[in-house]
Amino acid sequence: MGTRAELLKHLWHEVINRQLDVAGLHRLVEESKRRPDDPFADVGPAIERLLSLGASERDICLVQRHSAYEAVFQTLYALRDPGVDDGSVFMLHESLLTADPSGREGRPGSADAV
Repeated sequence: MGTRAELLKHLWHEVINRQLDVAGLHRLVEESKRRPDDPFADVGPAIERLLSLGASERDICLVQRHSAYEAVFQTLYALRDPGVDDGSVFMLHESLLTADPSGREGRPGSADAV
């Protein structure tokens, strides 16, 4: 089991900042075409619609990154309220922003440091 800081660093790298991979958008579109009945297969057509309306790939990735941050934050918060076991993850969500490797705590421009 890693330390608290290692977990937060892992979440930033493997969950939050992974959303900045533009190639991932194209994988989502292609996977949605190959498997249109899979969970979340509707995201591929949604990405295509956004791109056709002029949204940049980068902007879509930034929105995904924020959504990933919110999901991680809410999960960490839920570990405390309603909580789990002995509360050993007490207030972990409050430290999530401090684990941003850019040092900018997820603020605009922090994605440029990835």
